[in-house]
Amino acid sequence: MKTKTIITLAFLWIGLMQMQAQQKPNVIWINCDDLGREVACYGNPDVYTPHMDQLAKDGVKFNNAYSNAPVCSASRSSQITGMYPSTINCLNHRTMEKKDLPEGVTPVMEIFREAGYFCTNGWAHAMNKKGKEDYNFIGSDLFDGTDWKERAKDQPFFAQVQIHEPHRVFHHDEDRPINPDKVALPQCYPDHPLIRADWALYLEFVQIADKRVGQIMERLEKEGLLDNTIVFLFGDHGRPHLRDKQWLYEGGLAIPLIVRYPEKYKAGTERDDLISLVDVTTSSLAYADIKIPKHMHGKDVLGGEKLKYVYGFRQRCGDAVDDIRSITNGQYKLIWNRMPELPYMQVTSYKKLQYPAFSLYHALHEKGELGAPYNQFMADSRPEFELFNLDKDPEELNNLSGNPAYKKIQNKLVKQLKSTIAKVEKHAIPESAEATQRGIEGSQNFLKQGFKKRGLAPDASYEQIVEKWEEQLLKE
Repeated sequence: MKTKTIITLAFLWIGLMQMQAQQKPNVIWINCDDLGREVACYGNPDVYTPHMDQLAKDGVKFNNAYSNAPVCSASRSSQITGMYPSTINCLNHRTMEKKDLPEGVTPVMEIFREAGYFCTNGWAHAMNKKGKEDYNFIGSDLFDGTDWKERAKDQPFFAQVQIHEPHRVFHHDEDRPINPDKVALPQCYPDHPLIRADWALYLEFVQIADKRVGQIMERLEKEGLLDNTIVFLFGDHGRPHLRDKQWLYEGGLAIPLIVRYPEKYKAGTERDDLISLVDVTTSSLAYADIKIPKHMHGKDVLGGEKLKYVYGFRQRCGDAVDDIRSITNGQYKLIWNRMPELPYMQVTSYKKLQYPAFSLYHALHEKGELGAPYNQFMADSRPEFELFNLDKDPEELNNLSGNPAYKKIQNKLVKQLKSTIAKVEKHAIPESAEATQRGIEGSQNFLKQGFKKRGLAPDASYEQIVEKWEEQLLKE
C-alpha cells in the first residue's frame, strides 16, 4: 500500500474516531464523603437539600441503593474497579501493604480512556485540585486531569467530582442552622442532648454538601452539557455515626443514589429494586456503550438487569480489627460476624476521637445508665449471625437469628452468602501481621495527637471525653 494512501486512511480513521467521540455521552460521578440517606427527597424532614431534591425530580431516585463496604478506601477501591473489595485485596482500610490489582483488573478510568474519554478527578469546591482517591491498591496516573475543561474540544469525559461533606469534622451551615431540640433522631440511638447536637450538626453538613451539588449542576447547565451528560450522585458509604460507618448495618451501607438520565428515564422516577456501587460502575460503562468486562461483579441495573442480593464487606478499620460479611435481599439482612468473640465497642481510635456517642455510650454504661435496646451494643461478644426483617425493624435492633420462625430464610441467606464469598474471595490474600500492627499503631498515634490538640490526656476517661464534647457542642 502506498504511503499516501496509508496517510489518507489514517486521517479518515482519526476523523471517524473524533466524530464518534463527539457523539458519546459524558459521565459524571458526584461522590459525597459519608453521605447517608439523610436527604429531604428520601424523607428526612429536618434537612434542607433543594439541589439534590431537584436532581431527583429531574431523574431517577433509587430507594434501595447500597455501598459494598462501610468505609472510604474499601468502598472507593470497589467502585472504581466494579469488584468486591475482598476480591482485589482492598478491604483492609488504608492498608500499609498495597498491592497491584489482580491480573486483568483495571480501574474503570482506563476502560473509559481506551474508548476516547478524558478522565478527571477534582474537588467540587476546587476543581483545579486533585480530588480524593483513597484507593487500597498501587496505582499512578489514574486520571488525565482534575477538570473536564482540560479535555480536547468535543472530547467526551468521565469525571469524578468529590464532595468532602458530610465527613467529620462537622461544621455549621451558617445560612440554615438546625435546632437540635427539634430533630428526629434515628431510633437506634438514645435521646440524649449530646447525640442530638451531633446529629443536627451532621445534617447541617449535609446541607453544605447540597450546595456543592447545586454549583456543579449550575456549571453543567451554563456550559450546555446537561443534555449529553449522565450524572450519578451518591455517598461513598453510609452516614458517619457510631453504629453506622464501619458497620454493615443499614446506617453504614445504605446510601442515596440519584441518576439524572435525560435520554432514558422519565423525570421523577423512583425505583425500589436493589443496586450497589459496583453496579454504578458497570451501568456507567453500559450507558456509554462500552463493553462491560466479564470479571466485574456489577450488573447493568440501569439497563434493566435485576439483583437478587447485595453484599457488604468489612475488615480492619484502623486499630479495630474485624471480619464481617452481609447479604440482603431487600427485605431481610443477614450479618455474619466472623470474629464473634470481639465486642461491638472494641476501641477504635478514629471514633474515640471524633464521635461523641462512642465515649458517651461507654460513660453511660459504666454508670448503668445506658438502657435497652442501646445497651445491646455494649455486649462483650457478638452472635455469629444477626438476622433482621428490614420492613418491620429498619433500625436492626431485633436479632431474629435462631428464631425457628425464620430458620428457612436464615438458612437460605447463609448458604447464598457463604457460596458467594467462597467464589469472590477464592484468591484473597490476608493482610500480614506486620501491616496490621502498623495500621494499629498509626491509629493510636492519630488518637494521641488528636487528644493533645483537644487538651485531653492520652489516658483520659470516657467521662472526661464526654465533658469535653459537652463544652464544644452544648455550650455554643
